[in-house]
Amino acid sequence: MNQKQEIQETRLQQTTKKNRIDSVDALRGFALLGIIIANIPYQANSTVSGELDSLMTFLFHFLVDKKFITIFSILFGFGFYIQMQRAAEKNVDFKKYFIVRMLLLFGIGSLHSYLLWNGDIIMTYAVGGLFLLALRNLSLKKLLVLAIILNVVLTGALYIGLTALGWASHNYNFELAREVPVATSFLRYLKLNFMFNPWTNFLRDMPLTIAFTFGNMLIGFILAKVDFFSHPEKHGKLTTWVITLGMTFGLAASFIFYKLSVGELELDYSLIWVPFVLVAGMILQSLFYISAFLKLYQFNSSRKVLQFFKPVGRTALSNYILQSFLYVFVFYHCFNLFNLFGKLTNFQSWMIAIGFYVFQTVITYFYLKRFNQGPIEFIWKKYSYKMAKPKKQTL
Repeated sequence: MNQKQEIQETRLQQTTKKNRIDSVDALRGFALLGIIIANIPYQANSTVSGELDSLMTFLFHFLVDKKFITIFSILFGFGFYIQMQRAAEKNVDFKKYFIVRMLLLFGIGSLHSYLLWNGDIIMTYAVGGLFLLALRNLSLKKLLVLAIILNVVLTGALYIGLTALGWASHNYNFELAREVPVATSFLRYLKLNFMFNPWTNFLRDMPLTIAFTFGNMLIGFILAKVDFFSHPEKHGKLTTWVITLGMTFGLAASFIFYKLSVGELELDYSLIWVPFVLVAGMILQSLFYISAFLKLYQFNSSRKVLQFFKPVGRTALSNYILQSFLYVFVFYHCFNLFNLFGKLTNFQSWMIAIGFYVFQTVITYFYLKRFNQGPIEFIWKKYSYKMAKPKKQTL
C-alpha cells in the first residue's frame, strides 16, 4: 500500500466533526432516549402499583412503543448511504469493506444478545445491512415499493399469522420466561437467555423483526438519497405532509395499538385489516417525530435544547449496549445487586430510565472531549478497515 492509499484509508476511517450531520446525531440520541424507556424492565402484574401507572401505560403504547426503534432503524439506512458515498469519494472497495463491517457487527450483536440482553437489535441490523448492500443500486421507485411491501404488507401478514393463526407457538415451557428477570445466578440467567433468545427460535421470532427492520432501513436509505436529512429545508411539502399524517393517522393507529396491547380490543377476522393500519401508522408516527425534530433543529432557540441529545447519538452503539447493563445489573436479579425488577411502579421505572440516560449524556459529553468516537465504535471500525483493504490506485 502506498502513502496515498494510507492517507485515503485514514480519511475514510475517521468521522470528524466537520463531516458529521449534527441534527442526525441529535436525532439518533433522541431515539436512544425512547429506546431505553421502551426496554426498561417492568413487571406489569406486580403487586407494586402507583396512581400514574395507567397513564404511563397509555403513554408508552401511544407515544413510545416501537416508534423509537423504528427511528433508529431508519437512521441505520441513512448511515449506510453516507458510508457508501464516502467510500465512492475515496475509491474504496465498499462492497468488501461493508461485508466485513456487517460480519463484525453481527459478532458484536451476538455477544450482546447471548451474554447480556436478548432484546438485541444489532444482529438484525447486520443482516439488514447486507440486504441493503445487495439492493443499493435499485431505483428510488423500486426501493419505495419494496419498503411498502416489507413494512406494511409482509409485516402485517406476519403479525396476523403470529397472533391469529398460531405461528408463535413454541416448543418450550413459556412459563419459564417469567424466571428470566428474577434468576438468582448468572449461569441460570445465561441458560434462560439462550433458551428464549429470538435468534435461537429464529423461524418463529425473527421473520417479522427482519422484515419490519429492513423496511425501515430502506426508508432511511431513500430519504438519505433525496437529501432529506442533509437538507431538510428543501423538503418543506414532504415534511408538512409527514407531520400532518403522523399527527392524525399515526396517532389514531397508536390509539388502536394501545387498545390491543391492554386487552380492550381483540383481533378477529372482521378486523383483519387492523395490523396493516397499525404498521403503516407506526411508520408515519415515527416519520412525524423525525420530521418535527429536524424542523425544530433549524431554529437556533430549539437547536440549543435538542443538542442535548447529540453526545449519546455520536456514540450510539456504545450507549445502546451500555443501556443493557442498566437492565441486567440494576433491574434483573442475576447479579444480586439492586434487584429492582418487580419493586417499582411504572412511573418510577420511567424515572430510572430517564435518569440513567442523563447519566449517559454527561459521561459521554466528557468522553468526547478527549475521543472522537465511542469505544465499541472504535474497535468495530478499526478492525473493519484492517480486514478490508482499499482498492489499488494509480497515481
